[in-house]
Amino acid sequence: MSSFVEANEPRATAPGLMLPGSFAGELPAASGPGVRHQLDLWPDQFFQLRRSSLGRDDSRDMVGRWHVDPTRRALVLEGGENPPPQFEILGNGNLRLLDPQGQRIGSALPHELTRAETFAPIEPTLTLRGMFLYFADAARFTECRSGRNFPVAMEADFVALQRAYLEARQLPQTPVLATVEGRIAARPPMEGEGTQPTVVVERFVAVHPGEACDRVETAPSLRNTYWRIARLRTVDLAADQRRREPYLLLLADQPRFAGTVGCNQMLGGAEITGGSIRFRPGPATMMACPPPIDAEERLFVEVLGSVASWRIEGRTLALRDGAGRTVALLEAAYLP
Repeated sequence: MSSFVEANEPRATAPGLMLPGSFAGELPAASGPGVRHQLDLWPDQFFQLRRSSLGRDDSRDMVGRWHVDPTRRALVLEGGENPPPQFEILGNGNLRLLDPQGQRIGSALPHELTRAETFAPIEPTLTLRGMFLYFADAARFTECRSGRNFPVAMEADFVALQRAYLEARQLPQTPVLATVEGRIAARPPMEGEGTQPTVVVERFVAVHPGEACDRVETAPSLRNTYWRIARLRTVDLAADQRRREPYLLLLADQPRFAGTVGCNQMLGGAEITGGSIRFRPGPATMMACPPPIDAEERLFVEVLGSVASWRIEGRTLALRDGAGRTVALLEAAYLP
């Protein structure tokens, strides 16, 4: 089994997962010897899941988009199953299977998936539905459930898909909804080194002119959303492998918040009345933070102390001081 070469080192996300990452374990089944699970997660919320029955040549693959319910620390896999598979995010960064209602399973049997030291994704084989585009000798496929955009390998049954697309499209550079049976496999990119996840069309099924993916993104709410901190006053918090992902979380069931700029974890109070909000920074862990994170941490405390109001536009949260000046910009993350 070949694996994908990841360009970046894993980093700690706001929910507490080191991503990208592969998680695996042998879990009990309702009957029989059990089921081996491998779950591959990417930071952009794409996932791949393979469940293989132990002792039988039987496996099921699924891909889609994952999101997190912060209240339950639950990872939810939206890949077409109802109810969707759910896992509790444990404090050690591993995952524990939840029951169909999203609750802990009352059993002494093992239900944990352990994060592998090496990120080694599966190459799932399944029916894929998405928007196909062929232009300038390049083909792309945007998978409907996840929204992930893949290159398409010009092998196997690609020619049948290409021919059907050219007959169905109304204008050049216009995508058409297509269904194929295929794999997401490691293939070399058109430029550069290494490999990248690529759709391989094993069998063309159909095109669906005039139709489109029906996935609708969820609008963020102020509470119970991981808000990724993008800017504090004039300071941009760029992605940095040295730190945990900066975030702010307003708890759903109590007037409190949790957050970090990537080093110490901070807790405190948050009083919200309509469009007004007041933060009361409280206790924090006491690790020594390297520059520039140490200065950003002090700035975070100052900014929270100055906030008087909030406003959400799209997926962006603006926090403003008493004079109406924007002192922080945050982006909603890990939504359905």
